[in-house]
Amino acid sequence: MIVCICNNVNSSTIETAIENGADSVDQIRECTSAGACCGKCQFKINRVLQDTVTTVLPEVASMK
Repeated sequence: MIVCICNNVNSSTIETAIENGADSVDQIRECTSAGACCGKCQFKINRVLQDTVTTVLPEVASMK
């Protein structure tokens, strides 16, 4: 799913940034450029961040 239309950033790219240590919308913007243009997608970025922290990261941690 495309999260940031301006910079064509999808949720998978954001999830990867989070898995690599980005833990805020600002850090995700620095890593991916999502939200760096008009900023209308910041709510969606935050939603992906929250969803990833609660669902994906625990699964990744348990695989280690």
